[in-house]
Amino acid sequence: MKITLKNVASYKQPVTVEANKDINLFYGLNGAGKTILSNFLYYLQSDDPKKNEFQECGLEGIDIDKEKILVYNQNFIQENFLSQDELKKDGLKGIFTLSKENKAAEEEIKDLDEKKENLLAERENKEQEKKELEQRKRDELNDIQNVVWKIKTDYSGPDRNLDFCLHGLKSSKEILFNYIKEIPTTEITKRADHLEDEAKRVIGKDAKPYEEIALIRLDVEAIENNGVFSEKIVGNVDSPLAELITKLANQEWVEAGRRYLPSEPVEDKEQCPFCQEETITQSFIQQVEIYFDESYQQKIQRIGHLQNQYESQIEKLSIDDDLDHPLIQERRDAFENHFNKLKQSLRDNLSKIGAKLEQPKQEIELSRTQNKLKDLNDFIAGVNQEVQTHNQNIDNKKQTKERIKNEFWQIMRNQYDEQILQYGERDKKLNNKLREVIREIESINSEIGGCEKKIRDQQKRTVNIYEAIQNINSKLKNLGIVGFSIEKHEREEHEGNLYKIVREGSDEQQFPTLSEGEKMIISFLYFTEQCKGKASVDDTATEANKIIVIDDPISSLSHTHIFNIGILIKNDFFNKEYKQVLVLTHSLYFFNELKKLVKIENRKNKNREKSMKFFHLTKDNENKTRIDDMKENKILSEYQSYWQVIKDYRQNKMGMNYFLLPNCMRNILEYFFGIINKSNMSKELEKLGPEFEAFSRYMNRESHSDTANITVIKEMDPDMLMKTFEEVFIKSGHKIHYNKYMNDEQP
Repeated sequence: MKITLKNVASYKQPVTVEANKDINLFYGLNGAGKTILSNFLYYLQSDDPKKNEFQECGLEGIDIDKEKILVYNQNFIQENFLSQDELKKDGLKGIFTLSKENKAAEEEIKDLDEKKENLLAERENKEQEKKELEQRKRDELNDIQNVVWKIKTDYSGPDRNLDFCLHGLKSSKEILFNYIKEIPTTEITKRADHLEDEAKRVIGKDAKPYEEIALIRLDVEAIENNGVFSEKIVGNVDSPLAELITKLANQEWVEAGRRYLPSEPVEDKEQCPFCQEETITQSFIQQVEIYFDESYQQKIQRIGHLQNQYESQIEKLSIDDDLDHPLIQERRDAFENHFNKLKQSLRDNLSKIGAKLEQPKQEIELSRTQNKLKDLNDFIAGVNQEVQTHNQNIDNKKQTKERIKNEFWQIMRNQYDEQILQYGERDKKLNNKLREVIREIESINSEIGGCEKKIRDQQKRTVNIYEAIQNINSKLKNLGIVGFSIEKHEREEHEGNLYKIVREGSDEQQFPTLSEGEKMIISFLYFTEQCKGKASVDDTATEANKIIVIDDPISSLSHTHIFNIGILIKNDFFNKEYKQVLVLTHSLYFFNELKKLVKIENRKNKNREKSMKFFHLTKDNENKTRIDDMKENKILSEYQSYWQVIKDYRQNKMGMNYFLLPNCMRNILEYFFGIINKSNMSKELEKLGPEFEAFSRYMNRESHSDTANITVIKEMDPDMLMKTFEEVFIKSGHKIHYNKYMNDEQP
């Protein structure tokens, strides 16, 4: 489990403890903050107002409703032995435990507990499966949301013209996905880039109305339909040269040479422009002129005039001013293609007219350019229709933005439709499986509830406190305490569920008369029985879901009982299958003893070894507590731990159990002289002089656990004992060794 302590007592800053092993041992001097930790756990499951002191503290890793935390500390002693007036007079609160006499009921409860544990394990597996399915759902949702989120990255931004379409949808991936998945799919031919261009033109910072483009005007239809082009134009057939020209088919040749004939009458023969001989006479010139008469000349002049008109129409034809129009720029290639087709046809016709002039006799047919002109003007008319729509959109920006937004999201829905549909199918399958697992969990919970009801029914038949009384009295005898015992307190209104403490020869409640050590022992024995038993007839808690917390159980105890308490903890807690055990102590010696006991028990029971974790509580100069993990290789050796007890006494005399001093000193000296001088402690102390004789005798008596050998502390003052212990090292020449161990920092 994970414990967090914050803003309570010396935990001024958050301190987190991962107590996640079977057995968790905490070491810290008195005042380091152990009590605050145990008090937090003590009040966690209670209604006591003191619980409010720990409002900013927290606990993770356990189910508060199904798992029980049992804490032994001063609050436990106060509540169960000292604070309640009725208990002062009448006895301790009773502990329910199972009776040996009703073996059948006990076996039934055992079987039900086993069945319940199996069901709990099965439920845990199903809960894990449920978590995995829920995680898969989250992963699938996250994946599709990331896919759809590309809309935001592609189209959102201060420089993006479609940013307004995502207004209110950019704050989270979830909002954007939920919006698009609800849009129905529809047929749409537009593309997002077209919409973006439209938005730029209509609502962009440079948006403005457009001028319409003028249609192309071209007056060439009459020319192209003129019959002169299909007419064979020849000279006067009555001319004397007509027969010869026709025979030789050289009209164009003669017409071309005609321009070189003399324009004035000739008296004699002139040089011929064709053969260069002097054969040209005035008669020949007249015959040529007769052939190319006025009718012929008029037709040629007519064709030339038509040529000039046609060429003039071509020269006026231009679209240069229209190419800068915004809507033309988007479709410039198509516009120029229509225009070039028209212009090429016109140029082809002009070439044909020129050829007709060169060869008037040839028949020609001009292409009709009206269809190409119509195609070009239809194209311009389409652009003008867009101009009108654009100008209307400018005048109605609000409606235009709404239309663009709707079209944008229809485009996006179609674009991501496949991914959204695939996600929906996967999510549907996961939901079906999740519902199935939830039904299975509910069924298991119902079975668990049935088991718990049957367990309660059996407990109502069998619970009593006699076994707990016998256990406590037996352990008191084992500890050598025979002056008082526990008895059942008979009072009708409590239905026999109370103890009382009595001394031999007296029926009166005797708890207030006990010594501090006796109170500590009886309260701890009471706690061990409470952990094993049931708190009430409705209590279904078992070892597997109990967490045990023990705070300094050796306070005010003699060193003899310290070892017995360690064995008691091992037998009653370390050997049991409790969910977790936490032990807090100010005694490093006791800390090491507990560690050794766990290891001993693990060697005996290798099939169910208990894991361990160690923690160290300290305070800094600002009186703030910190709790650090303590690795096993950092824990003091047994020799160091004896020194630590002595250092602890020197640091905090009033909070230290000085009965441990003789035993620790004896162990230190025996180890030291045995290693250094290969000798024993008694011989080395004799060498130092008679002033150490009493100290030697005291070591050999007071440090041993035989109860007949225990003396009263007044026989030797603890401070005097400490001073003599230091003198042993000084006299023996090992002052450096003493300083090293007494001045080391705390582990």
